[in-house]
Amino acid sequence: MPQACRDAIKALWHDNILSDCANASLIRDKCLLVDVGEKQLFPKTKKGLYDAMQHALIRAAGPYDAAFKRYVATLGNSGKTGNFRTRGRLVIGLGSESVLETGITLHHTYGTPVIPGSALKGLASHYCDQVRGVTNPGFKRGEVYHNALFGTDEDSGHIIFHDAWLTPGSLASALPRDIMTPHHGDYYAGKSAAPTDFDDPNPVSFLSINGTFYISVSCDCDVDDENGKNETGKKWEDLAFRILSDALREWGIGGKTSAGYGRMIPAGNFSSGNSAPSSGIIIAGKPISGTSAPNNGPRYRKEDPVTATRIADPKGKSRPYFQADDGICGCVESGDVSSVEIGQRVQLKVVGVMLDGQWKYSFAEPGSRKTPPGNPHERDRVRR
Repeated sequence: MPQACRDAIKALWHDNILSDCANASLIRDKCLLVDVGEKQLFPKTKKGLYDAMQHALIRAAGPYDAAFKRYVATLGNSGKTGNFRTRGRLVIGLGSESVLETGITLHHTYGTPVIPGSALKGLASHYCDQVRGVTNPGFKRGEVYHNALFGTDEDSGHIIFHDAWLTPGSLASALPRDIMTPHHGDYYAGKSAAPTDFDDPNPVSFLSINGTFYISVSCDCDVDDENGKNETGKKWEDLAFRILSDALREWGIGGKTSAGYGRMIPAGNFSSGNSAPSSGIIIAGKPISGTSAPNNGPRYRKEDPVTATRIADPKGKSRPYFQADDGICGCVESGDVSSVEIGQRVQLKVVGVMLDGQWKYSFAEPGSRKTPPGNPHERDRVRR
């Protein structure tokens, strides 16, 4: 940026004109006072820019709330939707082109954090191939289910992954400052043969994301049944959404996932159409052969909370047998649920997931611990 532009921007800062700016993306890209390399002369300039970006999010609350409602209304009830919150922090677009040392993906119009639909689709596609494909070859890349969900080089697939918008209630603290400290910069840049203890650490500040995102997927099937509903599309939407949910929870999205960034968990209720067995995806009146919806795997993993309903033991015994809201059943291994009646719903915790001909869970009461096998008296107490 020419110095004349910097001088003009500096005057705007001094006149407090930018104090009313409500677009964090505009501030980041156009309003840096000095070059980021001048850390010794202007050590707090980057911090000031980050603070201005967070304040801009707060000032954008009114217009963004209206835009968010329009976006949700545009998506309508045709897809599977839900809110997901970050378990820690999220980094999207860390390596993208930026006037700063690090990047972050912001909505161009409103300057708010956004997760591109292409990123969600890529994550779900890879997770489907690497995890679902282990137990069902049809989910492997290039196979029938994977192709129907995510497409091929010749076809884009039949599931649309929409951009995930930050919910308006998350704006106040959506851009917390973070820091990473590469210790061996010359080694990473290929300037030295090996890292040593004599290398200088280089702290790099960056913006991360914290909050709740509205996520939606939909199917492009365009043929309804005689009741005016597209039950085929609803079935595939539910499957794609479940794969994406598992991927967000277990793998995370964005950068630095190996360091724990990017994990997201459901926050609130989901909306979807009624699911029903489908014979296949139908596009333009023509069925695509071999794409009948597969049986869904377990939605939950070990240590996940779950709402479960007590049902009769299929073996006719008096075991505490429960069915999770994804249809998969199992026994309660620890905790006292003897007072729970058939048909009553309770909160449990998943302590095991097994595949023995069919998927099964092992449950436990929240806060209970599994009884040590060497203590029969303790087992009797739990059983009572």
